[in-house]
Amino acid sequence: MQNNSKYLIKNLFSIKKKVYLITGSEGGMGKEIVRLIRINGGVAVCIDKINLKSSKNIYYRVDLSKKSEILDFSKKIKKKYNKFDGIINLAGISDSKNFEKNFQVNIFSVYYLIKSLHTLIDQQGCSIINITSLNSELGFSNNPGYNSSKGALKMLTKSMALDLAKYNIRVNNVGPGYIKTKMTQKSFKNKIEKNKRIKRTLLNKYGDVKDLFGIILYLISDSSSYVTGQDFYVDGGFLAKGI
Repeated sequence: MQNNSKYLIKNLFSIKKKVYLITGSEGGMGKEIVRLIRINGGVAVCIDKINLKSSKNIYYRVDLSKKSEILDFSKKIKKKYNKFDGIINLAGISDSKNFEKNFQVNIFSVYYLIKSLHTLIDQQGCSIINITSLNSELGFSNNPGYNSSKGALKMLTKSMALDLAKYNIRVNNVGPGYIKTKMTQKSFKNKIEKNKRIKRTLLNKYGDVKDLFGIILYLISDSSSYVTGQDFYVDGGFLAKGI
């Protein structure tokens, strides 16, 4: 009798008992992605700069704008875990008044974290997801630090996909469009700004965090084992729209 198990959705996207490191875990997007992983049987190791008194998750407080804290965390985590099956770099800031900090959090932290955890992901078939943005492709006004740091992250992903492929480590980008989160709430609450963005989007609406679930599960599961160095935009058609 033919074995059909490889065709079953529950097996195609299974992440059961796999361990994933998630940065920016306490943000609106982060909390939902952590919950997605836990509900589907995965283990979420969470890091954020927020000082929590209690958390249902495995939680570490790390200020990702500081290289020293990233390296200290890496030493600590290596004593507890033998490997990670995936890393999701969700942490990001948009600070129009501090050009350097955008780079410290949005790109330097990603590089230092992956490099310092190299021994936990070597030859493990690890999947790394970096969260970019529409700003990786298009120019937006009054925030050059965020725009340029996200553009740099897009290319860092491709560079690391090349360098880490020999270890069977995959690195891909997911670029959200206008998803309803804390970062986009200002434009969402402003009727003029909201309508401007909706008209630029083929599906004529803002997205929800749940709209990212499918691509996240795909990329951290074995279903995407032949996918690396790619950009996946979940933007309602924002990038595709012309005149």
